[in-house]
Amino acid sequence: MCQKSKIISRVKNGELSICNGCKNYNLVFNNIFFQFDRNQLNTFKEYITKIDIDYWLDYSSNTTQRRKIPVPTFHQNLVLVFDIYEIEELKILLGIHKSKSKDILLTADIDYTLILN
Repeated sequence: MCQKSKIISRVKNGELSICNGCKNYNLVFNNIFFQFDRNQLNTFKEYITKIDIDYWLDYSSNTTQRRKIPVPTFHQNLVLVFDIYEIEELKILLGIHKSKSKDILLTADIDYTLILN
């Protein structure tokens, strides 16, 4: 990872940054790390924009899996799967949808294990 990175956008589960040295974009989302050049990032954004979420939710309605929306990769044996909330958050991160700015922090937004003694 580059040392001269500038964060472009951030959501609860990830961030998009650009390296000022090599001009590569780094997308970290949950436990996935992508590194794109400008054209690859734009292609990825277009693909995410065109995903028919309703189709995949209807198509996989009989499964018990939480993540039902597939995103194929260039590797034949690797398909990333997301749930509807992760796809929406990824769209916000990529600038496809605007973030609903919240002035008040909700308890669900706090990622901290509380231990009561």
